[in-house]
Amino acid sequence: MRIQIHKIYFLIIFLPFFSDCYFNPVVNGILNPLEEENNNSTLGLLGLGSSAIIVTGQLKSIGAGVSGATVRIAGSTDVTNQSITDIAGRFKLIGTTGSMTLEVNHISTTFTIEILVTPPIVTLVSISNSSYTVMNLEAYSSSIGNPTFFDLTSSMPFEGLNVNDNTTYTGTIGSGFIFNFSENLALPSNSNAWGNENFAISPSLTFMSTSVVNKNVTISVDSGTYAMQTYTLTLLPGIISESGKSIKPTVIRFQVSYLP
Repeated sequence: MRIQIHKIYFLIIFLPFFSDCYFNPVVNGILNPLEEENNNSTLGLLGLGSSAIIVTGQLKSIGAGVSGATVRIAGSTDVTNQSITDIAGRFKLIGTTGSMTLEVNHISTTFTIEILVTPPIVTLVSISNSSYTVMNLEAYSSSIGNPTFFDLTSSMPFEGLNVNDNTTYTGTIGSGFIFNFSENLALPSNSNAWGNENFAISPSLTFMSTSVVNKNVTISVDSGTYAMQTYTLTLLPGIISESGKSIKPTVIRFQVSYLP
C-alpha cells in the first residue's frame, strides 16, 4: 500500500511538467525540432521571416515573349538585382511589399512598369510604353527555391489585338488560333474535347478541331461564328506540360471590328 502511494505522488509531481512541455517554446524546440523547422518555413512563406520576396512576370509585345530585355528596380544602386528575360519574357527580381517601379531596357528602348506588391498578388498599375504588356505577375518567398514556370511564349490572338481590316483579319484570326508554350505539352487523349475544355472563350465561338504537337497548339475556328465584338479567351490549368506543370490561368482579350 505504501508503494502505491509513492507512485501516485510521483505522477502528481511530474505530470504538470510534461503537460506544459508542448506549450513551453524552449522545451518544445528540444522535443520537436522538426516541427520548429516547419514553423519557420511557414513564417517565411507568409513574409514574416527573413526570406526575400521574389517578384516575377512575363514581358510581352504583340503577343510574344520579349527575350533579352533587362528588368531592374528603378533608382536602385544594386546592380546585381536585375533580370534578363527568357524566351517567354519571364523575369524575376528581389522586391518589397507595396508600390514598386520597374525599369525595362529592350534594344535601347527604356520604359517603366508600376506595380503594387501584396504577396502573393502583384497588381499592374501602369506601363509607360503601350507597345509592351506584362502578364502573370506574382510574388513568392525565396525560401521555396527557384521554381520554373510553364509559360505561354506567344499566341494568336494576343492581348489587345484589334482586328480592324482585311489584312489584319487574314494575318491573325482568319486561319484560327495558334499558341506556343515554353515546354512540350502532355498529349491529351481527345484533343478536340481538351481544346474546348481548356481554351474558354466568351462570347462563344465554334472550335472545329484542335491539334497538339510538341510545344504548339492549333485551333481551327469556324469563321462564320465570329461577330464584331470583344472576346475574352482564358487558358485554363488543364493545359499541362510533359513534366507535369500546369499553365497559370491566362486571360487574352481581343476585339473584332471587321469581318470580310
